[in-house]
Amino acid sequence: MFNLFKSPAFILIRGVVVLLACLLMGDAIAYVLPFDFPGSILGLFVLFFLLSSQLVPLNWVYNSGQLILRNMALLFIPVAAGLLGYVDVLSEGIGLIISSAFSGLVLILLVVGRLYQRMQG
Repeated sequence: MFNLFKSPAFILIRGVVVLLACLLMGDAIAYVLPFDFPGSILGLFVLFFLLSSQLVPLNWVYNSGQLILRNMALLFIPVAAGLLGYVDVLSEGIGLIISSAFSGLVLILLVVGRLYQRMQG
């Protein structure tokens, strides 16, 4: 007998629905906040809370998450194509962009290194 709830299609759809619901909840929370904050980040916090409190079992979202991760490169193609419209703006500030990225990387490495040293000693 065919069990609909154990079919691979249902499992993937259920995971996508849970992930999408977390994203929409994060967007709703961001909408009511008095300051600007990305709804997608709040959605990740909602998903983290649901998974850590075991209100949503990991196996509900695992397969859908793996599917999204395997195809993540395809998700960046529209972003890269959109950036092509701003080549002139990017080329004017390329020095600032590179120096900001490099200084941020150095700052993160220093902070993480210092925290690691404190935790070890």
